[in-house]
Amino acid sequence: MKRIIRAGLLLGLLSTASIGHAQDSVADSPYEMRPYISELYTYTFENNDRIGTEPGQGAQLSVGKAINEHWGLEIGGFYTNFPHDDVPGSFAQREYGAKLDGLYFYSRNPSFSPYFAVGVGGVRTEMRNPGNDRTTDPLADAGLGFIKYFTIWNTDLGFRADLRYRHIFFDKDSVPTAGSDLGEAVLKFGLVIPLGARAVAGETVVPPGPCADSDGDGVCDTADLCPGTPAGTAVDAKGCPKVPADGAKKKFDDVYFAFDHSDLADSEKAKLDADANVIGGLSQKYPSLKVDVSGHTDWVGTDGYNQGLSERRANTVKSYLVRKGVDAGRINTYAFGESKPVATNETAEGRALNRRAEIQTHE
Repeated sequence: MKRIIRAGLLLGLLSTASIGHAQDSVADSPYEMRPYISELYTYTFENNDRIGTEPGQGAQLSVGKAINEHWGLEIGGFYTNFPHDDVPGSFAQREYGAKLDGLYFYSRNPSFSPYFAVGVGGVRTEMRNPGNDRTTDPLADAGLGFIKYFTIWNTDLGFRADLRYRHIFFDKDSVPTAGSDLGEAVLKFGLVIPLGARAVAGETVVPPGPCADSDGDGVCDTADLCPGTPAGTAVDAKGCPKVPADGAKKKFDDVYFAFDHSDLADSEKAKLDADANVIGGLSQKYPSLKVDVSGHTDWVGTDGYNQGLSERRANTVKSYLVRKGVDAGRINTYAFGESKPVATNETAEGRALNRRAEIQTHE
């Protein structure tokens, strides 16, 4: 029990240190959502229910992937060796197992990503006795951990620590010397290797690189809502023919945002600078001019979270236009969350187009 308490204190101290560093990090650091490989050393604390053995040491290898902003799944395998103690007639044990974990992340900030985890799986226990007794049994565990990412030699890595309490439902008739159902604490720590390129805060969110454009209108097929537009037709960002301006009515180019962000990239500020000049001219000609700003998101995350994020995006655009001289009383803001996509959410390009704010004027 004392060893378990000391392990809990150690994990708490590591967590506290990482929290302190995370508070000093840049507030708009992108969330860490990449899939990863986790390589961990495991230490299973001594337990009287595991008859005749010392604490176990081993390793775990697993792969994980984010489902959304909070939830992730992880699957992997592990091996542990339990040396026998000094009690006469005792025998060593070793185990092989596989498990599936569900992880709830309180934050995806790469500086400190704490989580709660539950897991289920199976374990094969082999006794190193003359009879070579063995059994395969189900297990379940739960606990807390964290991942702290860092960069070394231009390579992203993560340090991970994890403390679980697990329960193995032993078949005591198959392995009499293994005891009955077993509960024990397992401490794990090691490295996390993220896969893929890192998201960069403040990056330009317009889809990069060449793409398929069947009608040659400059809009990727994956985002083109009006395919087959005749050659030479002026189109908007959705690939549809532009409608000539009708008095005070004008649709401006969409303002795009990085994933899970409501701050403006420099390229989007430049758009709004030009928009503010046009709105100023229209307001001189049409004194009752109104400006509608609507915020939108992609489908990553919960409906409630995306609703709030779309509201923040609309308010960010409004605030910027006001700073550039647009009368705040002219501006109305709307928040639609993920309910009005302009492109498919199945691709990165489509999701980038859905993370937007739309601006329209009318009388």
